[in-house]
Amino acid sequence: MIYSLNYPQRPRALAPDADEPLHVLRTRADAPKVPGELTRAGVSFGFSSAGLADPKDFVKNAAKAVKAGLAEDAAVRALTIDAATIAGAGERLGSIEKGKVANLIVTDGNLFDEKTKVTRVFVEGRPVTLDAAAVPAGRGRGRGGMRR
Repeated sequence: MIYSLNYPQRPRALAPDADEPLHVLRTRADAPKVPGELTRAGVSFGFSSAGLADPKDFVKNAAKAVKAGLAEDAAVRALTIDAATIAGAGERLGSIEKGKVANLIVTDGNLFDEKTKVTRVFVEGRPVTLDAAAVPAGRGRGRGGMRR
C-alpha cells in the first residue's frame, strides 16, 4: 500500500471563521495516526510525496506520523525499502547493499527531529556538494541547492 504524506489541510479559500464538518476536522487530525495503525495491523506500506506542494513537507509529515505513534524504524522503512519494494524497485533501491543504487543522505541527528540537518548527500554513490552550510532535514530546496 502507498500512503501519501500529503495530509489534508484546511482549504485556503475558506474564511478563517468558517465552520467545517466534524468528520472533516477528524480526518485532518487523524491523518498522521494512520501509518502507526497500518503498522499495528501488519500492513506493509511505503510513503509517497504525491501531491505535496512543498518537498520539505515529506520528512516533516513523516515526523508527524512518528509523533502520532509510528515507530521510527517503521517510518524509515516506509521512506526506503518498503516504498522501493512496493514500487517494484526493491532489487535496486531502498537499502544499503552491494549492487544497489546508492542514493543516501547523512544527517547530524535523528531524521525526524526538526533540528536535524542534512550534512552529506550521495546520488548514485557520488557525493553531492550542498550550496549552503547544512540544509535542514526535510527542508531541502526541492530544485537546486546541490551540486555534483
